Amino acid sequence: MRSSQRFLRHFVWAAAVLTAPALPAETIRNHFDTDSVMRAPGFFDAAVLGAPGPARWLVLVDPNPPSAPNKLSQVEAQRPADSIAAAIRRTYAFQDGTVSTFTKRGGSRAGLLLRFQDDKTFVVLLADTTAGDVVLTSYRDGKATELGRGRVKFERDWEKLAVVANGPALTALFDGQKVFEAKDPNPASGKTGLAAAGPGEASFDEFVLEFAPKP
Repeated sequence: MRSSQRFLRHFVWAAAVLTAPALPAETIRNHFDTDSVMRAPGFFDAAVLGAPGPARWLVLVDPNPPSAPNKLSQVEAQRPADSIAAAIRRTYAFQDGTVSTFTKRGGSRAGLLLRFQDDKTFVVLLADTTAGDVVLTSYRDGKATELGRGRVKFERDWEKLAVVANGPALTALFDGQKVFEAKDPNPASGKTGLAAAGPGEASFDEFVLEFAPKP
């Protein structure tokens, strides 16, 4: 009898776990339209990663951004090729989820920062918005390791870049289509943000984080 009762309690517990609804995904969106023009964006901290170089982030008006009327731009055009200007989103850190943004054609290599722990340990996806090369790189203690590479075509003024992270598995997306899959050998929780590398300006709009909160 006792054995039957224990089995019944275990069965009820297991059923509750299996049928419990999943935690809803949390979505954080920055469209820059409520930020003051010609000022640095709210909710972001600026940093320079890799080689030293000048960097300046400003909210600007654009004729036709994905979310009118503003965009966020890194406006220092004279920068070393291996210097990464980063705008890091405050408050939120996660390991698994999706981070995305729209980038504007032309200018410097532009993309996304994720799993950022400090200025020497992070993952960055950069797209050459003119040539179309897309490269995912992991930095660990300052050492860069290429994780994946692909090629896309910027046919419109604004195109969407995204990275889906699930443990060691990373997927780079362009305009909603998979560019390549890669493996991060050291997945860890960290902050996310926007990145611009090398000479030329870079523009962004609609920075979105999607992740499941911890139970």
